[in-house]
Amino acid sequence: MINLRNTNINIMKELFIHIIIASLAIYLLFNFLPTIVTVYKVIFTLTIIGICLLDAYLVLSNNTKLLKLTKIALSIVLVCIVIVILIYYITKFLVFADMYGIEQILIDHKSIAKLLFFSICFLQPIILPLPEAVTLPAGSAVLGSFEGAYLGFLGSLLGIVVMYFVARIGGLKIVSKLIKEKHLKSYQEYVSKNETIILTLMFIIPILPDEIICVGAGISKVSFKRFFFIAMLAKLVTSSLLAYSVYLAKLFSLSTTQLVLASSIILTFIFLLSIFIKKSIKKTNSEQVYMNSQGD
Repeated sequence: MINLRNTNINIMKELFIHIIIASLAIYLLFNFLPTIVTVYKVIFTLTIIGICLLDAYLVLSNNTKLLKLTKIALSIVLVCIVIVILIYYITKFLVFADMYGIEQILIDHKSIAKLLFFSICFLQPIILPLPEAVTLPAGSAVLGSFEGAYLGFLGSLLGIVVMYFVARIGGLKIVSKLIKEKHLKSYQEYVSKNETIILTLMFIIPILPDEIICVGAGISKVSFKRFFFIAMLAKLVTSSLLAYSVYLAKLFSLSTTQLVLASSIILTFIFLLSIFIKKSIKKTNSEQVYMNSQGD
């Protein structure tokens, strides 16, 4: 009797999850895709209703083992709708950004400008093909240099971490669907000799998009601690530089592009110089140890 009661409770929980997924899918379909052709809405809706009716049939026929399959089917429908929504709004955003610019979009949505800017920076290393040199100066122009810098830094760093773990957990199967194989090969060629140095330089200098660097690091199993430290330092530099680029460009009578290029060259030189000095000190210490051992 107790086992039967527990089974019924489990079935009710399972059905409740199905109802939540189905309701969420229908809600997103009708509220976030206003311009989708009606026939597609009907197809999605009928598919969801059909799966729910199948759930009812399975329960009535005591064939509850197949409820897991119908839950998977509902989840697939929900994921498809979410993907369509993402494509729709990202495309719409990119069209608006191209026509009016990021700065105007933030001005038009002043009440949520901070959240919007943070979201843009977060999505950049994941699915939003916009360079930092475009978004960060625009954000700092509307929000101020300091807020543009720290929101840009936090957003892009969080997006980089998410993309790293997507590659680490999902592996090649997911990655091969997200990015082109030639980009991964380019990454592997860059990092084959000296991983730490090349990762730092690639984050500072726009050699490859950030998403490619994150995916490559995740697949090549660079330790998260090292990757996070490198990404944090690099993004702190680039976010601060780009957020204050308008002010610095006026100060030094340079265009934003010229300022970014000059700063990248200086930072690269400083970084390489520090590596050279470190190796020289290490070599000198090794020679000193060797001479001391010979003297003994």
